[in-house]
Amino acid sequence: MSEASSRIWIFDHDRITRPYIGGTLLNQWRRMEPAENNHQCEELLVTSIGAISSGHGEGYAISRTIAAQGGKRLDAIIAEDPSGVLGPRSQKRLPNQLGVLARAGDTIVRLVLQCHPRKEDAARYFHSPCGKTEAWYIARTQTVNGQPSCIYAGFLPGVTAALWKSLFEKQDVAAMVDCLHKIEVKQGDVILIPAGMPHAVGPGCLFLEIHECSDITIRVERQVNGVTLTDEEMFNGLDGEHGLGLFDMTTYTEDEIRRRVIMHPKAEVLQGASRSVMMIDETDTDAFGMQIVEVHGEYTLANTGEHRLCVPIDGDVKLTTPQESVTLTQGWGALIPAECSSVTLQAETARVLIGLPAVIKEESK
Repeated sequence: MSEASSRIWIFDHDRITRPYIGGTLLNQWRRMEPAENNHQCEELLVTSIGAISSGHGEGYAISRTIAAQGGKRLDAIIAEDPSGVLGPRSQKRLPNQLGVLARAGDTIVRLVLQCHPRKEDAARYFHSPCGKTEAWYIARTQTVNGQPSCIYAGFLPGVTAALWKSLFEKQDVAAMVDCLHKIEVKQGDVILIPAGMPHAVGPGCLFLEIHECSDITIRVERQVNGVTLTDEEMFNGLDGEHGLGLFDMTTYTEDEIRRRVIMHPKAEVLQGASRSVMMIDETDTDAFGMQIVEVHGEYTLANTGEHRLCVPIDGDVKLTTPQESVTLTQGWGALIPAECSSVTLQAETARVLIGLPAVIKEESK
């Protein structure tokens, strides 16, 4: 085993600026200095690709390890031992990149109406090997202007491509918002947003997001919280017609959208007083998986032969292997390399999110 594949890597602050507004809850959750709500409201927790951001070039905001681990860039760690860090199957599927990334955002406003490309569109227009399906764990909520926390997802019955285009051209944002389902959320909810689906996080949500290895976003609002978006920021180099064409125009009844995006616990594993549940698996998406571990004492993760992400949602957790023991603070992210086996989570009480790369189906012979 190399050093790259045998250590649990913890990543340092990686705050970026976004068009939405928030940050107070995010700083509280990550136990940082208090902050006023502003545009620095998103934290990249574990990313091998960084972020697409105006004024910044390729590689911007790629995760770096904490100072005690040398401040190493994550892409450099992977390059030292790709198969050992990622796992042979993940390295074959998506060379030199994590199969699942993690970030956190805090908003007191509605995020811009948006979608992300599906795999075939990402390959066609952006030369990217994967789309961007994502999932949100609602880590904290707050009431904003007397309104409960919510998310927006999926088109309502009767919405057509022609109507969506017309509203976009007029920039009738209120009418565009009314084209989507509005779903109230509470702390602990898990929401899955397939690539292509229109969506937005609503006000009052601190969301922990895992997603495919992409940062490509298609936005349909020109004016966002005092920020004027350029065509590049809206459509990533596409024209409006092709950008709008990336929206999945599937419509849903209320029951259908709830079944599609609201996740419920599946397989449960008990270890003493601790337990884990799968919240997202291959029956939901082929993009990634999400496991939630409730630690009361200790819980040993099953060896998967694949890399995993780890983010404590509530409480700090100690991660112990035969080689080392490291403490991961609430709201911070870590990478567990594929060859880092026999990982035990230890805490008096903690809730931890584990992000898993896509389930790799064996090719038929």
